[in-house]
Amino acid sequence: MSKRPKEVYTPEVALIEARINDIKTRVQMIGEKNRFAAGFYSGFVKGFMIGVILSIALLTIILLAV
Repeated sequence: MSKRPKEVYTPEVALIEARINDIKTRVQMIGEKNRFAAGFYSGFVKGFMIGVILSIALLTIILLAV
């Protein structure tokens, strides 16, 4: 059973690998922020529409009752 020698990275390869990992991390962070913003905006629009619809319905009921 022969043991393979461990691979040794040159400084250039280590730097490239570190940059790739940094880019992956930044892309993931951007994706998380984008997902949060999309959900927040969606909730804001839904809440606004529910408020408008309920206000119109309430106003209609009040005007028809008079």
